[in-house]
Amino acid sequence: MSVKLHHKSWVTIKEDLESSDTVIIPLGSMEAHGEHKPVGCCYLLAEASSEEVSERTGVPVTPVIPFGVSPPYKNFPGTVTVSSETLSRYVYEVSESLARAGFRKIIFFSAHGGNNLSVLRELSFRLREEHGVLCAVIHVWGVILKMIPPDFWGPGHRRGHGGEPTTSVMLHLKPDLVDMEKAQLKSLKDIGEGFTAKSYGNHEFQGITHSIFLPAEEVQPSGFMGDPTRATAEKGKFLYEKALDHLVDLVEAFKKVEP
Repeated sequence: MSVKLHHKSWVTIKEDLESSDTVIIPLGSMEAHGEHKPVGCCYLLAEASSEEVSERTGVPVTPVIPFGVSPPYKNFPGTVTVSSETLSRYVYEVSESLARAGFRKIIFFSAHGGNNLSVLRELSFRLREEHGVLCAVIHVWGVILKMIPPDFWGPGHRRGHGGEPTTSVMLHLKPDLVDMEKAQLKSLKDIGEGFTAKSYGNHEFQGITHSIFLPAEEVQPSGFMGDPTRATAEKGKFLYEKALDHLVDLVEAFKKVEP
């Protein structure tokens, strides 16, 4: 039987709710991830991870909410960004509909960091207070990062948005969408003397990192940071499968929690 909620009839959903009241809502984004990868990296990870966890746990999954909060990358063609207010209202009304149907536990599978603290934390409190729904917010890339062993890419390697581990994971999930001939190590642009750029919003000065926010293209002209040149599908498979095993265990445990 399908675990995709949109493949079920309303009658089947009603019957299933008698034995399980948990649902997964995946969230992605469309934003620049360098010249070598598609703008849909976060969407594709949200889709793949949520559907596989759903199949392995029996917890139904909704379609992916495709667009996220991505203002730093809005000037790169293909980036689609919405405001925190728009995403919050949309996800709240989706969640409210599911709560009305009888779902008491919602697991947000967010594969885009911009969606997390800005929207989903506040949303989770509101759903709890207004509908008694218990929410879990899972940052899928964050789980993948926790699976990285020491010296996984060798000495001196730099991770970052659009670099690693996203390139390796995409080589595993969607190798036909990654062009490694365009994967290059490129430096970030420092904002001035004494500053070392770490990202579009983080800049080191005298050994301390401070938040100075700029449009991403002013610091990361190619739409990524870090070193994607050491990426392989084998590395991506290792990290993805380790993360999936953890997420399956997490969802199985969350299913048993009383809302």
